[in-house]
Amino acid sequence: MGVSGSELEAPKAVKEEGGRTTIQAVSRKMRIDTNYARLLCTSLARADYLDLLASGILVLTPKGKRELEGRKGEQRLG
Repeated sequence: MGVSGSELEAPKAVKEEGGRTTIQAVSRKMRIDTNYARLLCTSLARADYLDLLASGILVLTPKGKRELEGRKGEQRLG
């Protein structure tokens, strides 16, 4: 099961920042509260869409990249 459209905004924000960024940057990019961004990113890390390093850096995983690419293909078809 994939992530919803709104959840997909977090990995998209990480990708736009070069594949590595902070929760605070995701929060700013998505225009959501930092605590909500942390909750969202932690959930996505548990599902292996993002890696959350001990330093607080988020890294887009291969699974996250595939999900973004799959959604891009769906948008072209629609």
